[in-house]
Amino acid sequence: MQSLELWFGYLAVGLTISSFVPQVWRSIRTRSVRDLSIWTLIIFVCSSSCWLTYGILIQDVPIILTNTIIVILQITLLYLKIQYRPGKVNTRIEHVAFWVKNLEHMADFYASHFSATKGSLYTNPSKRFSSYFLSFKNSDTRIELMHNPEIGKNQNSKDPTYGLTHLALSVGSTKQVEALTEKCRISGLKVITKPRTTGDGYYESVILDPEGNCIELTA
Repeated sequence: MQSLELWFGYLAVGLTISSFVPQVWRSIRTRSVRDLSIWTLIIFVCSSSCWLTYGILIQDVPIILTNTIIVILQITLLYLKIQYRPGKVNTRIEHVAFWVKNLEHMADFYASHFSATKGSLYTNPSKRFSSYFLSFKNSDTRIELMHNPEIGKNQNSKDPTYGLTHLALSVGSTKQVEALTEKCRISGLKVITKPRTTGDGYYESVILDPEGNCIELTA
């Protein structure tokens, strides 16, 4: 009988923990905790802490185990709620991009000289566009190498030329992309491309900074 009680106790441990893990994982992945109430999280942390204390006092292992992990998960959510609160933009450099003449040669150069890892080749035949993303072991910032045979042909126009072309900033979520794009528009900056999902799966907009440098805002 005691083993049956213990089995149900540990089953409760697993189910209770699993109810919080998806939310924590989603919040970390999307950097969005907009729909979570900070006061609910605070009450959860206090409640679980009381249960943990109770479990320690009566020496009940399932209660101790459950609430130790739950408190950690709830504190994580509370931290994310504060870190990603509305109005605070959590920006990081996602990638820098270059137009290149020889895509394979440039990708191999960064791979051989700087130990970059070359991603899958992306192509858009209708636009004659192809690109590689290069990543580095100890950094989240990447390099995007882009190629189009039409680039650089008309040097007298404002068309793109070879070399550094844009800086991509990750701002944390699709809602932040939309909000910051609108903020830039209202402040008088030029919006080149409104927020949309690109062919290679990015949700982004493109603006020009005050001196005309191209900035991608991406989730």
